[in-house]
Amino acid sequence: MQWRRLAWFFVLPAVLGSVKAQKLTKDAPAEQTTFGADWGPGQVFMGKPIEIPVGALQVVKDTLHRGAINCLNGYNIAPELIPASWFAASEIHLDGPKEVDLIVQPNLPKIVAHEAPLDKAAGCLLGANVGPFWVIRRNPSGRYGLLLETYALGLEVLDSRTNFYRDIKTVASTATTTTTIVYKMAVAQYQVAEKKTEP
Repeated sequence: MQWRRLAWFFVLPAVLGSVKAQKLTKDAPAEQTTFGADWGPGQVFMGKPIEIPVGALQVVKDTLHRGAINCLNGYNIAPELIPASWFAASEIHLDGPKEVDLIVQPNLPKIVAHEAPLDKAAGCLLGANVGPFWVIRRNPSGRYGLLLETYALGLEVLDSRTNFYRDIKTVASTATTTTTIVYKMAVAQYQVAEKKTEP
């Protein structure tokens, strides 16, 4: 009989700890995995926005004159003129629970009419039925690096993985077609793995 009491002495804390851990996990808010370029009154633009770190902001601004986004090229607008408030970031774990990555997109509720030359910059970031997205990783050294830059109507971080990183799917639409792209991690950046255009 005494051994049974002794067994419960060791088992009960483990069971209670497990229940508590399950409750914490269940109650903890899940990270946002879907993001949209469209936003309207009454809609939640970004579930848990954070202030974009300075290093990540610089990575984003660098793409405004080169790369896939490159939307300020020709306007003679220095990236330094673009305010940090024009971008929103959300933390996400792409490579495991210990590292933190960022999904960044234009902060649509904050981008309003501005005087020249920022009016052109605002138009550059506010596409028709599409918008830019940046996926940024914080390296172990503390520096930020660009994993993906793309235009899309929506971006979703998937549960499937390639080379340890979660896959990413984007969707873009025109009046006649919808294009879905799945990006998978290659050596150091996401690359197009699948692309499908349908009417």
